[in-house]
Amino acid sequence: MAEDQLRTRLNPSYWKHLNAVPFSEDVVPSSLFLRNKHYLVVDLETQNLVQDVGGWGHVDKLKISVGCAYDSKTGEMMTFTEAEIPKLNDLCEERLVVGYNIRGFDLIILQAYGLDMSRLDVFDIMYDVQTLTRQKYLKLEVLAQGTLNVGKSADGLMAVEWWKQGKIDEIIKYCKQDVQVTADIFEFGRKNGHIKLQRADGSKSEVKVNWN
Repeated sequence: MAEDQLRTRLNPSYWKHLNAVPFSEDVVPSSLFLRNKHYLVVDLETQNLVQDVGGWGHVDKLKISVGCAYDSKTGEMMTFTEAEIPKLNDLCEERLVVGYNIRGFDLIILQAYGLDMSRLDVFDIMYDVQTLTRQKYLKLEVLAQGTLNVGKSADGLMAVEWWKQGKIDEIIKYCKQDVQVTADIFEFGRKNGHIKLQRADGSKSEVKVNWN
């Protein structure tokens, strides 16, 4: 058995479903970090809203307006137009792909542009925090406010409106900010062994993480 296979450890959740490729929560995080020296933080903005394509069962039809990624190997923040998405897909296959709810959104969309999920190692921050806290669908804003004391500048609804108005620069600026916030949360957790969540009453709760 190859060394990288020996390093991969699976949680019990993997054996409860029939998928050949493990989901993020099936793989013990430390296994992913041992296998990958560098990571790529990815975020996408779309041309359409979910209701425009028939609901969440058709996320793959949303179409990409802009994709952004931070590469830990080069320290570069990159932007990809729809026509350049194959370049992003190639990078995803060479790095540990990190993001927030990318498993339920971004990666599904990228599959429609030819991304081969079987070739990826993926770490989804949202799903890991969900496993640790038993709180589902926490917004990135909750982690950003709690951990970094910063908020998001807009949202996906506004990004679609900007696309309709031809304001591509605004979409790029927003998408880059989302990538930067996600990368900063990830690095904070790696360095400090915890992140913080902003509660509705303004207080914060600490969540211990193992992202190394």
